[in-house]
Amino acid sequence: MSPEKGVFFYAKFNLSALLHLAGQLRDTLCSCDESKRPESGALNWAITLSFEDGVEWIFRSPRRCHDISPETTASLLESEVATMKYVKLNSSIPVPEVFDYSWTGSNTIGIPFILMSKAPGNALSRFSWNAHPGGIVSSRKPLPCLKRASKEKIMKQLGVIYSQLLNLRFDKIGSLFEEDGEYRIKKCLLPALVWHERDSLDDDVPRGPFQHTHDYYESQLSAFLLHVKELPLEQHAFFAPIPELREFETLLSYQSANRLDYCVAGHLLRQMIPFITPQPFAISGNFENGYPLSHPDISTSNIFVDSDFNITCVIDWAFSSTVPISTLLVTPSLPHPRDEVDTTLVPTFRASFTRHFLRGKDIKLNPEFWDSTRRAWLFLRLVTLDSLQDYRYFTELYMSVHKPEDDIDVPRLFKDVQKEEEFVELATTLVEDDRSADEIQKDEEEYFYYSRSEREAIARKLTIVAGLSEGFVADKRLWQWIEEVLA
Repeated sequence: MSPEKGVFFYAKFNLSALLHLAGQLRDTLCSCDESKRPESGALNWAITLSFEDGVEWIFRSPRRCHDISPETTASLLESEVATMKYVKLNSSIPVPEVFDYSWTGSNTIGIPFILMSKAPGNALSRFSWNAHPGGIVSSRKPLPCLKRASKEKIMKQLGVIYSQLLNLRFDKIGSLFEEDGEYRIKKCLLPALVWHERDSLDDDVPRGPFQHTHDYYESQLSAFLLHVKELPLEQHAFFAPIPELREFETLLSYQSANRLDYCVAGHLLRQMIPFITPQPFAISGNFENGYPLSHPDISTSNIFVDSDFNITCVIDWAFSSTVPISTLLVTPSLPHPRDEVDTTLVPTFRASFTRHFLRGKDIKLNPEFWDSTRRAWLFLRLVTLDSLQDYRYFTELYMSVHKPEDDIDVPRLFKDVQKEEEFVELATTLVEDDRSADEIQKDEEEYFYYSRSEREAIARKLTIVAGLSEGFVADKRLWQWIEEVLA
């Protein structure tokens, strides 16, 4: 078998040593299909090991990733194993069982790995969470769409799972590690602190563990601000909030003005932090404060179900950490955490959580608490730069916190802040650090070389309009017009 084919597509490793290890652990002969290419996600690849008695295990290893350093990747693997073991020991949440692991390549197999049980059932991603939009033609066969009753059943079960996570509380905010048989909270590996090369920001970003909620949010904000000043913004343009139409935002992405907009957003977000974390419970007896464990990527890819849509396993606990309660109890937004929450399913999740967590406890929920969970979701989407609607989410968060009598003019708000001395100086610095006109032109020419000429013309006109109009915001009307022009 060629080292670049089959199971060796992503990495060279000692397959014989792996099969020997698995066989020893179960005292049963083990094999795998060497010709089959591994399954893969953004960060990991995995193969299936089969035993003679029909049992299957998963061997998973990190992929090479330019977004995250090898050192951080090792920490993520070590923490994920500790988290899955702790959750299995202290709750009934279904998670994979870990049989062996190594966060370095210093082992007989030759690469970092987790050897664990295979999730029973099928990934929920085999179904479409939302109905396929009418009129859109796809080359792929559409997935079967989940019925309303199935969605409600999933949300009820997630409410139970979250109620159990709230019982797994620690006195600090950070990620879980195992040392000498004890579980300890150490540095925080939240995506907002390490993803998109943010782990390269080193000591400029506090990484915990954090003793106070305010420090936790401040650290994410620090990572966000350093990102927008120093790291690539990719498709993000604050006042063009539908970045999946990347052809039309390429010219904006290099402009220092866009970075300044995000710096202003960060400045205003800092003022909102105190409003994200109100006291969740009216303490009246048997509730101890603390920070619960949270799974940051509850998505249809990471939830497995049986034929009756009972949740059989929750996988991929990388990036997990303890968090403020308002962050944990954000209603899951499926199919992916960045997707908008289905408001019609929110009452189902909250009722299930409330019923199971408060059972037998002399505790009452603060009625205003649920508003803070929405604010926490908006804040996290913005500072992680994992949003498709930065402008809209910022506006909603600002309105929720400040409750102005009239709608807020966000472009005017930003212009006013940019007149302050601090931001005048920052604008000058960002211009000095920006790419040269020759570099931008070269990238534009390469990008549009294989595109139709009208695409480049539209992009240039949008850039001119954005520069001439103080209140420019691209909304769906603009994208619909562009779609019609290019049809």
